This record gives sequence, structure tokens and C-alpha cells, in this order.
Amino acid sequence: MFTDLFPKGSLRRIVAGNTVSQLIGRAVSSVTIVIVSLLIAKRYGPEGYGDFVKITTYVSFFYLIADFGLNAVYLQRIIGVDKDEIKTAGKAWQLLLGLRLVISILLVCVALIILSLIPSGSGQGYTMLVRVGIVMLVPVIIAQAVTTTTNAFFQQMLRYDLSTIALNTGSITMLVVAVMLSLWTSVSGPYLGVISVFAGSLATAIIALGLVRNRLGTIRPAISLPEFASYMRTGTPLGLALIFNLIYFHSDSVVLTLTRSTSEVGIYGLAYKIFELPLVLPIFFMNAVYPLLLSYNSQKKIFTRSLQFLFGSSLVLGILFWVAAPFVALVRPDFAGAQVPLRILILGLPIFFTSALFMWFLIARKLQGVLLLIHGAAMIGNIISNSIFIPRFGMTAAAWITVLSEVFVLLSSAVVVFKKIDFNSSGNTK
Repeated sequence: MFTDLFPKGSLRRIVAGNTVSQLIGRAVSSVTIVIVSLLIAKRYGPEGYGDFVKITTYVSFFYLIADFGLNAVYLQRIIGVDKDEIKTAGKAWQLLLGLRLVISILLVCVALIILSLIPSGSGQGYTMLVRVGIVMLVPVIIAQAVTTTTNAFFQQMLRYDLSTIALNTGSITMLVVAVMLSLWTSVSGPYLGVISVFAGSLATAIIALGLVRNRLGTIRPAISLPEFASYMRTGTPLGLALIFNLIYFHSDSVVLTLTRSTSEVGIYGLAYKIFELPLVLPIFFMNAVYPLLLSYNSQKKIFTRSLQFLFGSSLVLGILFWVAAPFVALVRPDFAGAQVPLRILILGLPIFFTSALFMWFLIARKLQGVLLLIHGAAMIGNIISNSIFIPRFGMTAAAWITVLSEVFVLLSSAVVVFKKIDFNSSGNTK
């Protein structure tokens, strides 16, 4: 039965195997993150959890910028190289590692400089407690950049099982540290989470580097300014598009932090954390599909079946999470208010799932410039809307604006895909 559905060597089996590998890793990671979040939320309430959300949101923005779409550029360059030519692939990967280290170190400096310029708050905003937590956590930007770079190698080799090993090790490390610190009553809520996340991220990066070294023989980063410049020229449109995407995904949290109570930041943060759980499916699915989009001449079949799977799975998960939404109050009665924004966000699941497919299809066709325009427009509209409506309507407005921003992205991307792209050609547009 299994071999009939997933014949050995078939595209279906390759995609399914790599998607499942990532989902297993994410399942362990998500469970540990939820446990750590619940430890903080239950023990320190919405305000303690709100401070943790402020810290992690600020730092995560910078380590996500370190991605800059460079993995996609790397894969575009390396796909087609014989897997036996490991030395050739190794040199390209070492160059990517060197570039990522330079970018991440610069981002650490930028994050600290911007933090010093943000006005200090008392009771809300970036309080001294939050600032210290951010300073403690910023080195994670470098660790996450390293992990992202190792994922490029695993993706090229279609070996996401190796990535899962590293991620699970880091997740278990984070959980163990969190439980140990929770027994130490003098550790405050945000710092319990900060130290746990730091330990988990470091462990993930170390194990991932070790797994790459086992196959390449060396993990020494390469430095080449001309090659760096070439990477940045190619990757900038996609990198900026992803940064715009990050900004409109996180601007609601920033506006909430600056204009609403820490308690409301914590409640919305928990709702958003739950909403992010099903979003890993389209991310991991497209990670497995993207190399195939680059490798195969006829992409209509891959696109159609991917669309069917993503849309169908979004409906199933949407129903499950909608029904489960009221259970957030079990964490602590103070979090009952998270039900409303969570259900609003869940309504957008089909949009987010299918949007991922359109985005990576455009990237495979090297239409990053189009994505830059789409995400730039979405970012501007999102920031303006958040600035106007969140101070007045709070987290409910934040949730609706997040969904509507993604609707704009999906519709715009779909127009380009169906009007400009000839599915029967080999990577050509009309």
C-alpha cells in the first residue's frame, strides 16, 4: 500500500519524506517552545509573558533578516551539480557560511545600536528588564544564521532528516534548561525564556555544523568579496522582499508594545504563538518542493498538486484550531482574551498556506523583483493600518490586519503567476 502511493525514487516520496522529516523536527520544537511558553505564562502571567514576547520578537526580527533569501540563491547556483562532486558543493557552501557570518555579526551591532536609540519605557514599551533580556539574547542572531546556512546544504542534498536531528537536539536542550531554571525561583520570567532559547539555539547550530562537517570534511568559512558582492546583487530583491514580509508580520507586535499594555502584548503573543504552529506545514512542504521546481522542466503538475495539498490541509487544520481556540483559557484565566485574535488569525490559514506556494514558484522563475514590489506594498499598507487601528482597537485590529495583508500578497502573486507564466515552458514567462 505504502509503496503504491509512494514509489521509491518518485517525486511524491521525495517531497513526502523531506516534509515529514521537517514536521517531526518542528513537532518536537513546537512542543518544547509551547512548554517553555506555558511555564512563563502560567507562572508570571500575561505581563511576564508579554516581556518575553517583546524580547524574542525584537531579536528574531534580526536573525530572520540574516536569511536574506541567500539559501534560494545558493540552491539556484548549485542545483544541477552532481551530488558526487561534494568538493564543488562544499566550496560554494563555505562561501555562503562566510557571508552569513559577516551579515549576522553586523546585524548584532545594528540591533544593539537601534536598541540604544529606542526610548525606555516603564510599565509598557521597552523597559530596562526587556532591554537587558535583548542584550542577553542578541548572540542568537549568529547561531540562527549558522543553522540557516546548514539548512541550505541539507536542502540541496534533500536530507532534511539531518536538519531534524540538529533541531531536536536544540529543542531538548532548551526544554531541559527551562525546567531546571523554573525550579530556581530567583529567575524572572523573561530571563528564564531568554536563557533557554539561547541554549537551544546554540546546541542546534553546533550539532548542525557537525553533521555538515561529517559530509564535507571541513566547515571553514570562505571569504571572497567579489563572490559576496555577486551573492548580494542576486539575492537583494528576494532578501528585501523577505525583510518587507518580516516587517509586516512583526509590526503589529511593535505597535502593541509601544501603545498598549504589556498584558495585552502577552495575550496576543500567546495567540500568535499558537497560530504559528500550523504555519510550519507550508514552509516545510515548500522547502522540499523548491529544489524540484528548479530541477524539472514541466512544473504544472508539481504546482497543481502542491496547491491542492496546501489548500486542503489548511482547511483541516483550520477547523481543528478553531475548535481548540477556547482551551487557551486553561493556561490561565487571564489568557481567555486570546481566543478572539486566535480565531481571526485561523480564518487566514488557507490564505497563508497557498501564498507560500505562489511565492516560491515566483522565486523559482527568478521573479524576485515582482515579489519585492508586492511585499513592499503590503508592508507599507500594514504599517499604516497598524499605526492607525491598533492604538484604538488593540489586538483584534492586529489580527485582522495580519490576515488582510496576506490576502493582498496572495491575490497579487496569483495575478502574476496566472497571467505571466507559461506552465508548459521551461522557465519562461510570456
